[in-house]
Amino acid sequence: MGILIEGTKVYEDDQTVTYSFLSPGTDRSGEVSITKSDIRSRLSTLHADIDPAAAKILMKAYRVASATGAWPDTVTYAA
Repeated sequence: MGILIEGTKVYEDDQTVTYSFLSPGTDRSGEVSITKSDIRSRLSTLHADIDPAAAKILMKAYRVASATGAWPDTVTYAA
């Protein structure tokens, strides 16, 4: 069985970005906010305060933002 996590940007300013996330067919959902300048250090080490599903959404969004210069409105993680 694969993993599917969908994320939607719900807030962004110059310093912070917030995504809601949902893993369809499971009870995993929530919202995660992170300071843009801290994302690499926060996701490169294990943080108990970040849900693993949220971390996957943030990392995927960060990769898109790094490549395009803009944080995506929606993100899908599938594995």
